[in-house]
Amino acid sequence: MEEPGVGLSGGMNVFLRGLLPGLASRGFRTDVLTRGRGTEVEITRPFPGVRVLHLPCGWRDPPSRESAYDALPRFARKARELLTAGRPAYDVVSAHYWMSGIACLEAGLRPPVFAYHTVEARKAVSAATPPQGLSAVRREAEERLAREVSRVVCFSEDDLAGTRGIFPAVEGKETVIPPGVDDLFRNPPPRMEARRRHGIPAGAFLFLLAAREEPGKNVASAIEAFRDLRAKEGDRLRLLVAGQKLPAALLPGGAACAGPVPHSEMPALFSAADAVLCPSFYESFGLVPLEAMAAGKPVIVPASGFWGDTIRSEGGGVTYPPEAKTGLAGAMRAVCRDPSLPARLGGEGKRIAARFTWERCTSSWARLLSSAARPGNPR
Repeated sequence: MEEPGVGLSGGMNVFLRGLLPGLASRGFRTDVLTRGRGTEVEITRPFPGVRVLHLPCGWRDPPSRESAYDALPRFARKARELLTAGRPAYDVVSAHYWMSGIACLEAGLRPPVFAYHTVEARKAVSAATPPQGLSAVRREAEERLAREVSRVVCFSEDDLAGTRGIFPAVEGKETVIPPGVDDLFRNPPPRMEARRRHGIPAGAFLFLLAAREEPGKNVASAIEAFRDLRAKEGDRLRLLVAGQKLPAALLPGGAACAGPVPHSEMPALFSAADAVLCPSFYESFGLVPLEAMAAGKPVIVPASGFWGDTIRSEGGGVTYPPEAKTGLAGAMRAVCRDPSLPARLGGEGKRIAARFTWERCTSSWARLLSSAARPGNPR
């Protein structure tokens, strides 16, 4: 039996690069609809069985969430034009961002399978400050999606429980499918080679913090914790921040900023590190801890959420109470003071990461999409 065609609107790049080749190997033909820079629809084919349709809908540099939202009506209109231009209708549609989900609904596509990569209402905000601007728009959109989509995917049981508490409409539609991790992280470059590349002395203890520019990543608190710890533990401690640009004035002695780093270069950063800081207020899952553990590096995470629960029960890192002022610095101290601890935790982490494969993730998505595409399916 021929597998269904799948339309994925928008997408989280790292996740889709891991998922789509596996779906193609199972007979799924997939179109990825995304924003384009030109005046005509441009088509690229990154993998066999996968087409990326770049829809002309307006593009402003530098790209931002605000500019993407401004382009959303044109994106939906272009998607609708594709459907009425003689192209075959998709058997099932999957959306991986709230704007993508809304575009599916506005374009008249069949109710999509929707993956909550994060939920805006779960992000840490002041209770005294109501959401404003794009955050308020996103909250309303995610609530609408909970009501109107056909299936809901979360990446962890913890995030599903939190999402269900906010959006009761997901009840009966939900499933949990964790992502996988690329083999490049399981077999990173040699440690000393990676350290030389980034100028890290052989005897230094390197903390790595990999996070994009977003308040919820809690980067400032991690930098402050490092500043305090280095003042007590000495110059052997180093911190490397990757994923964003930081003013030099914000960086204490011993800290450096690598800026945005291509995903393909992240295995080398993990190889160079002795421990990886993951201080986010909220993660629906958290790929950085998974990638770090796959590379055999201990992670330091808040004692809550999916990874906090996992590490407390199975090892692989150190947790800390996020409400404690010195909690993060205390966890960092525990890891850097015990010479045997990073290796032991790293081994535990590799065992945990071994069960998160793209093969397992793709198999689950294939079953879900096939089920959602069946005629007469009540969901």
